[in-house]
Amino acid sequence: MKLSHLVSIVLTVLLLISFSAVRGSAAVTRLYVVNNLDNTVSVIDTTTNTVITTIKVGASPTGIAYNPANKKVYVVNRGDNTVSIIDTVNHLVTGTILSVGPYPWYVAVDPTTHNIDLNQWVKGLPVNFVYVTSPVSNNVDIIISTFDGLLNLPGGNIHTDVPPGIGVFNIALDIASQKAYAVNCHNATLSILDLQTKKMAATVENLENTDSFVGVGLDTGLNKVYAVGDKIDVMPVIDVNAKKVVAKIKVGTSPYNVTVDSTAHKAYVVNRGSNSISVVNTSKDTVESTIKVGTEPISLVLADGKAYVTNCGSNNISVIDTAANKVTSTIPLTGMKSYRGFCPWGIAAF
Repeated sequence: MKLSHLVSIVLTVLLLISFSAVRGSAAVTRLYVVNNLDNTVSVIDTTTNTVITTIKVGASPTGIAYNPANKKVYVVNRGDNTVSIIDTVNHLVTGTILSVGPYPWYVAVDPTTHNIDLNQWVKGLPVNFVYVTSPVSNNVDIIISTFDGLLNLPGGNIHTDVPPGIGVFNIALDIASQKAYAVNCHNATLSILDLQTKKMAATVENLENTDSFVGVGLDTGLNKVYAVGDKIDVMPVIDVNAKKVVAKIKVGTSPYNVTVDSTAHKAYVVNRGSNSISVVNTSKDTVESTIKVGTEPISLVLADGKAYVTNCGSNNISVIDTAANKVTSTIPLTGMKSYRGFCPWGIAAF
């Protein structure tokens, strides 16, 4: 597989990916929501905001992604190290990719090659493994591995100069510049990688005094990277041309994810601790609105002028009108009863 086939994928930590995404102009009628503690996926009709069916998947599912080319949904099951393949026409699991590796968390699909990328945690460390898998052959190839500080790409490696155990938690890929931006969880740095030469281009240090960077988003039009860490309430802004932090934006408590709309120049920060979404104007690098959502929000997907937010603690989906910056409705979910329900996690829209 050519490396160029991968550069359209942006990974943000469903842990984003997938978890967080921006949909195009096609009308969205379905949401697929992963229920982490219920081992299911809820299918929601967005015209009525109701659950129309529930699909059983593997153990402890987290990440989810949709491939429009084959109308399949891919669900990462971190409890049994598998990926469930769902036919969205019939809402049935039609296959399972076995033994993808320990503790997979997030998934993204390249609609051009129909390959799958998975983020994983290994041995309890926030270390990112990205696999590219063919749904046809079910072969699994390691494309990026950061347990040893290396990014393994087809035909070679890019060394990030990150010590073992530091771990690249998330990575954003830019198709235009052929660059990858990898946020390093435990040493507060951003690795800039050249995907053409397969070499380190630069390292941006001292993002912020924390060891908890978990999310990254890229505004391709403004050449800015946004990084979030769940132990701090500021979001560093990195100018990728100047290769330095140019601003720090105060957001909510325990930001867990960031989704960037490069067309509207907005960044949506999911604040897990303060139960809110910070809407950031990326042209000015200022928070223009703070929107209260449900309890313990995890993921966000943008589609058709709306933002859909999964709330793990309150077991529902907040629907935000992105023009008005306000919640217009809440979609309740049902599932296994536990100390905090069944915890909706990843979300896909199509």
